[in-house]
Amino acid sequence: METASSFLASGDNVFKFLLTMCIGTILFNIIYPTDKIREVEIRRSELNYKLNVINNESRTLFDEVKKLKRLEDKLSDLSSSVNAGFLKKLESFDLKYELLTKKDYEIEHLRKLIDISEDELDFYSSFRFWSYYPSMAIGLLSLIFWIKFYLKSQKMDED
Repeated sequence: METASSFLASGDNVFKFLLTMCIGTILFNIIYPTDKIREVEIRRSELNYKLNVINNESRTLFDEVKKLKRLEDKLSDLSSSVNAGFLKKLESFDLKYELLTKKDYEIEHLRKLIDISEDELDFYSSFRFWSYYPSMAIGLLSLIFWIKFYLKSQKMDED
């Protein structure tokens, strides 16, 4: 108990402690959010790449589905005179349409993931801002009070 009371009675140690804790907090606030922001930006970049690839595939599939649908509409009346190989190609319409629907769902999912990444970026950016500056202010105040306390104790030692 004596060491705790002597520690608190000595302003020198309290201000050193506060300053040390603030320096640690400032370092944490610089390293952690910056690392997380970089990580989220990499993930967002990968998601955007996947989204672009799927968009291109989806456009290609959409064009093929449109062509097949037109052919199917034109040849629905002539089904008796069309060969079996051509009909098989028209049957691929359903498969491509299902694939196009799946691609649309994937695009929607990737957009939601990108929105979540944007929210994470906003959170870590605000976390860095709102935790860094208060720590900096407390650290500067601790340094100022420690210097004042140290100068006052030096002055008392001289007298």
